Amino acid sequence: MTIGAVNAVAAISAIVLYPVGGYIADKAGRAKLIGLSTLLYTSSYALFAIATTWEVVAIAMVYQQVVLFYMPAINALMADSIPVGARGRIYALTVGFPEAVRVVTPYVGGYLIALLTLQPAMRVGYTIGFALGWVVTFIRLRYLKETLNTTEPIGRDLPKIFKESYKGAFSSIRWMVKNIRGYVAVAIIIAFTGNFVMPFWIVYAQQVKGLTPYEWGIILLLSGVTRATCSLLIGGLIDKIGAKRCMLIGFALTIPSLVLFVNANGFLQMTPIYLVLVLGSTFSWIASSVLLANTIPKQLRGRIMSGIGQGLGLGVSGGGYASGFLLFIPLSLGALVAGYIFAYNTMLPWLLLSGFLAIAMVITILFVREPSKAED
Repeated sequence: MTIGAVNAVAAISAIVLYPVGGYIADKAGRAKLIGLSTLLYTSSYALFAIATTWEVVAIAMVYQQVVLFYMPAINALMADSIPVGARGRIYALTVGFPEAVRVVTPYVGGYLIALLTLQPAMRVGYTIGFALGWVVTFIRLRYLKETLNTTEPIGRDLPKIFKESYKGAFSSIRWMVKNIRGYVAVAIIIAFTGNFVMPFWIVYAQQVKGLTPYEWGIILLLSGVTRATCSLLIGGLIDKIGAKRCMLIGFALTIPSLVLFVNANGFLQMTPIYLVLVLGSTFSWIASSVLLANTIPKQLRGRIMSGIGQGLGLGVSGGGYASGFLLFIPLSLGALVAGYIFAYNTMLPWLLLSGFLAIAMVITILFVREPSKAED
């Protein structure tokens, strides 16, 4: 209950502030907002490192979500900076390179826990994160280049900034309904139902299917290698045949694999199925990111992406996570009911997700359109 309340407060804070981040990104520029906000985000690691009670951890969690209001700016800057025709390959790099690093980090974490025990190791980890955050902040402030041709000061009148931000949010919703309503419907469906399974992969694998922690760790290692190596091939395919077709490939890989996963038994059966699920989600994330970048005009990207984020995962890690003020409520509702669904029937979350993804696939076929000319 306490964890749910903390997550709810964090989600509400994000709903309130994401439109502000999108407005500032489109009016005053992306680069400086990203750099200064990265510093605020970095400071959250210090709170985690010194926390001695769950209340301090809760404050740090909420604070971390609050300062992530700059995400629309970084999503917009990324879309602005990547040339048309190369977006699939470059978005793929943003998946592949971090995954290559993540392959190693579990071993570092495990070593620290073995050496120091859990709580001291967590403090060391957050301290390392705090130090690296300062490096990232410096790099972003020093080297990020503004992508908007013209910017204008927004002043320091906070009531006016909030007023203009929410006016922009409603205008963005009208634009989305007119231009990308099919995509928005798919995003809301996935945000709601993806959370049915996200918290329970390890629980299902170990407690229901009997995999050992070592076996599940091997599966996660292989999934990281799969994302890192295959994302570049997926990106090139997206640039060649189009984002919508590759989104459909993601659905086609994921929908049957969810059913197969819950009916599989043992490490040797579950591993290849999980890797196919990772591939499907990677297809979806990179392809949907390209589709949005190609569709949303540069001058609106901050505000639109504050509503629907950068891309779509499919319930398993494969690039990034849904974020946007239109998605936080279905995300929270999905997380709220997920525990009840899992307690009722441990297979049901995966079966429901498969069914809803089939509906999302039909909507994509009928109502999601690629632009005839991609936006710069």
